[in-house]
Amino acid sequence: MSAPGPITVLDVGGTHVRSAAWSPGDGLGDTLDQPSPSRLRHPGTPVAELRERLLATLCAAVPRTPGGSVAGVSFGAALDHRSGTVYGSAPLFGDETTPLDLRGELRSRRPDVRWHIVNDVTAALLHFVSAPHRRAHRKVLLMTISSGIACRTVDLRSGTIATDGCGLQGEVGHLPASAVLAGEPVELLCDCGRPGHVSSYASGPGLRRMADVLRERAPGRWERSHLGRATAEGAAFEPALHAALDAGDPLASELLDASTAPVADVLRSALCLDPELDELALTGGVASGLGAHYKASVLGHLRREGLYLTGERAPDWATDRITVCAPGEANGLIGAGLAALDAERPAGSGAQAEAATATEPTAPATHPAVVREGEATHLRQRPTPAPGPGELSVAPLVAGVCGTDLQILRGLREDGAPVLGHEGVARIVEAGPGVADPRLVPGARVVVNPTHPSDPSFLLGHNVDGMLQARMLVPESAVSGGLVLPLEEVPGGNLPALIEPLAVVRYALLALARHEPDTLLVIGDGTVGHLAVRAAARWLGRSVRTVHVHHTRAGLEWSAHAPHRADHRVVRDGLATGTPAGTLDRGRVAVLIATPAPATLPSLDLALGATEGAEVAVDLVGGLRRPAFSDWFPGIDLSEVRAANCGGTPEPPVVARLTTADGRTVSVLGHRGVANEHLEYAAAELCRDPERYRDLVTHETDLAGAAAILTGLARNEGRIVDGRRLVKLAVRTETPS
Repeated sequence: MSAPGPITVLDVGGTHVRSAAWSPGDGLGDTLDQPSPSRLRHPGTPVAELRERLLATLCAAVPRTPGGSVAGVSFGAALDHRSGTVYGSAPLFGDETTPLDLRGELRSRRPDVRWHIVNDVTAALLHFVSAPHRRAHRKVLLMTISSGIACRTVDLRSGTIATDGCGLQGEVGHLPASAVLAGEPVELLCDCGRPGHVSSYASGPGLRRMADVLRERAPGRWERSHLGRATAEGAAFEPALHAALDAGDPLASELLDASTAPVADVLRSALCLDPELDELALTGGVASGLGAHYKASVLGHLRREGLYLTGERAPDWATDRITVCAPGEANGLIGAGLAALDAERPAGSGAQAEAATATEPTAPATHPAVVREGEATHLRQRPTPAPGPGELSVAPLVAGVCGTDLQILRGLREDGAPVLGHEGVARIVEAGPGVADPRLVPGARVVVNPTHPSDPSFLLGHNVDGMLQARMLVPESAVSGGLVLPLEEVPGGNLPALIEPLAVVRYALLALARHEPDTLLVIGDGTVGHLAVRAAARWLGRSVRTVHVHHTRAGLEWSAHAPHRADHRVVRDGLATGTPAGTLDRGRVAVLIATPAPATLPSLDLALGATEGAEVAVDLVGGLRRPAFSDWFPGIDLSEVRAANCGGTPEPPVVARLTTADGRTVSVLGHRGVANEHLEYAAAELCRDPERYRDLVTHETDLAGAAAILTGLARNEGRIVDGRRLVKLAVRTETPS
């Protein structure tokens, strides 16, 4: 049976009702967001009236079409999705638990619509586990922490979400819980009207009530805190809390830790009772909104009080399974569409049947890939070739999107590979005959050096298909050239997306270290620029002063809230001679230019103008168009200077001593690619100190999400994705076995 065409999908919560059109081919259309007619918004309105308003809202959202329409509803309530009966929802209806035959009521009002209703957490979970890299999981639990709290668990081997005799599962928000603030126990009411539930303390409303308690118990600390000052000045609670956590406010951290303690208790219990859970994900406005802060708080509880014996013998067993979803990673609208699409298919051919067979070890004849097509990228199925003599078939696990990728998409480079991506980690699936290295065997996790030092026909993601796909063929020249590096230890989470750019930074800083700089001037606020600032003390020495030049005020503001930042931060227009560090015009200054190719020469001009009087060494990390001439160095093609070092050779790198037009002598070098040792050191550094770099991976998605994001970035010059500044996008394509 073919797909039923666009499905109207709705997501009903305590604060909003969202609706859109969705189909597997075209994805999610424009979303209409309107306030929920709920008890949370209208506390004095009778439940019967709230229900009538809600039914009218849902019916009005589905267009009338010839032959009838299909609607998938993600509903924020304890409900039996077998029958569509709603038992209760504290955010929607308060403590009312009289059953509502939601499906029957909707059918009676709109009989032309085929209504498919699931719990909102079920919907979010269906989207979450649809990512290809999760298909090898056994079980996945997803908990939403928003105006309410609940969870669902799916067994991907059978494709089932088990329920009890009432069709319920995972109503953890109403489990008994306790909390402590300012050294004393707290007892608060849940929205269901009973005291001492998980939601009493950990839901969005519960977290605000906890803040009220802390303000009453510690008024002096509250007034002096970042959070207290911000709310006193009229800031909304949620952004004020996020900003306070960014600023390292101890009171805000205490508040969050008290609120997440019941959540950590639930996760600990779930892992204790079901060790087959391969991933436990947290989503919803509270968890995803606070992102890294929320995850750090939950992991702190689990590290302090983990699983009995397992916490001592395998301390990371529990914490490695925790994920805080990025915005859009567990989308209830898409999940509602998947559920409706599954229900519309003949028995045995839907998503549950597919999930049950997804872990079969047979090699796929095709695999999904993000493919460039004109101005856009699309998720396409591509043939999966078996490896020939000397070749390797690998499954990328985490791939990073680089600024160079965006230049290719925007037509600033002429690289021809249809599939981009040269950063990340992969798992070997199959080795072709004649692969000599005994370490390169199926199951080994590897990083592929994207730049061959002597074979220009291999440049991963540029003239050879890259890592934004579920399978990748590594050609014999790269394998025999030693460019496939097994890793004994792989950085956790999405950090593998930073291995290659951090290797570039290591190469640059070690080269500049020979200059023995007093100051490091970094121009560029992309991934490499931020990594250089954070790694400067590691590879240049702790006494080096760092100055970070940003392209925009927005970039400067992002850095101002980052946990690790330069000693001095300016926008380009604010970098004048001798400022801002007070040492740019004296001593020894190392300049690292990490910009897109069109900005490299203007950035060089800026740096040399600001460092007049200092001893200067410049590393042209950013690309250069050929030829590349600067008025500072008449007759010198700087692209040739940069090309003198490729793939980590020679060692030490070639450094040109150039004379400027005004008689100064400047050391200039550049490089394309890195040596294997730089990649190995970068991976080790990310394992050694992951928290120094983790926040730079600002976005994470799957292949389908990457196709949409890259298309959007290709059509504009901005850096905003899902309302947040993009530094590094990590793309997960598969989970290692």
